[in-house]
Order: sequence, then C-alpha cells, then structure tokens
Amino acid sequence: MDTRHSVTRCLRECGLDLRSAVRSRRRGRLDAARLRMAASAYDPDSSELITPYVEEVRLIAGRAAIELRGRLIEDKHALVARIHAGAVAVVTQYEVRHDPSPALLDRWGGSVAEWRTAAALCRTRAESIAGGANLRLAHYWDAVWQRQSAGDEVPRTRPQDWLPGRITLDADWHEPDSWLTAAPGAASVLTTALRVLDSGHARAGRPAA
Repeated sequence: MDTRHSVTRCLRECGLDLRSAVRSRRRGRLDAARLRMAASAYDPDSSELITPYVEEVRLIAGRAAIELRGRLIEDKHALVARIHAGAVAVVTQYEVRHDPSPALLDRWGGSVAEWRTAAALCRTRAESIAGGANLRLAHYWDAVWQRQSAGDEVPRTRPQDWLPGRITLDADWHEPDSWLTAAPGAASVLTTALRVLDSGHARAGRPAA
C-alpha cells in the first residue's frame, strides 16, 4: 500500500506532483499584482497572505491526509477489531485478576505492533503529501516575489523559511493509538490495555510495540 509508486500516484492525483510547478508559478505571477503590498512586507503568518490559491492547496492536502487515515482504518478493520477484543482479555488478566500473563500480552502486543507499523507507513505517505503541497506553495511564492521585484535593481529572493500557508501534519498523526478509540482521550478498556502493554514491556527490558 505505502510504496514509492503509490506515494507518487497519490501526489499526482492530488495535483501536488512536480508537474504542478508550472501552474503554481503561473498563479503566483497573477496574484502578485493583487496583493495590496509587496509580499516581503508581510509576516509569513499574516492572514493577508492566505490567498485563495494558498487556501486551495491547504484544503487539497488536508483532504488527502484525511482520506489516507480513513483508508488505513478501513483496510485494517479486522486488525482493529482483533485489538479491541484482545484488550478485554489483557485488562481482565492484569487489572481484574492481577495475574500477569506475558504470553497473552505478547500475542496482543503483536497485533498492536502491526497496527503501529501500518500507521507509521501511512504517516510517511501523509508527510509526502504535505511536502508536495509545500513545494507547490514554494513555487507559487517564488513567482510572487519575482514578479513584485521585477523592477528592483537587485531582485529579491524569497528566504527559504518564508512560506506563508506552510502545511504540517496534525499532532494526532504521531499518536495513532488514539485512532483506535471511539472517543479519543476518554478512559476505555483499550486505553488501559495499551498502558499495560507499554509499561509491561518496559519493565521486561523490551521496547514497547
């Protein structure tokens, strides 16, 4: 699912591949005249610089990332169900009976590890989408700067760290276990089982799954 080919195809389908550079620069040249002031006069976080084009790119990237996450959960439906079912057994054994069962925990931990690996691969794809979108924005703003500084004796160059509308992944992309819960942040059997798993593996001197 998460091969180089699939990432490239996803970027192409979203219009965020390298071929979009020409369109981005064309739009940047058009928008350069519409900004009330020179782009360089604005802080990159200024709302004045969230132009319709920037908003469009952000929406495309955001929608693509949401679709990726939804597809992961759909594709791993059986695994997610197995994790939920196993969580009940883990909590019963460790929190109710207080009778640790390393074999049970390891078997369930294998399912959790499979989920975390799949989620990490999905995050890699989402990061590629964000990167493609930011590259598209970089071409756009380069064109804006070039058009607005065309009459300067020394043409201005856009600083690399100046990228209004920069796209980053939400924090929950780094907490994929929360995607498994019906109500993220709420106490649940699964939350308790995950805590048992991670603390149990740590005490045994093994990395958490």
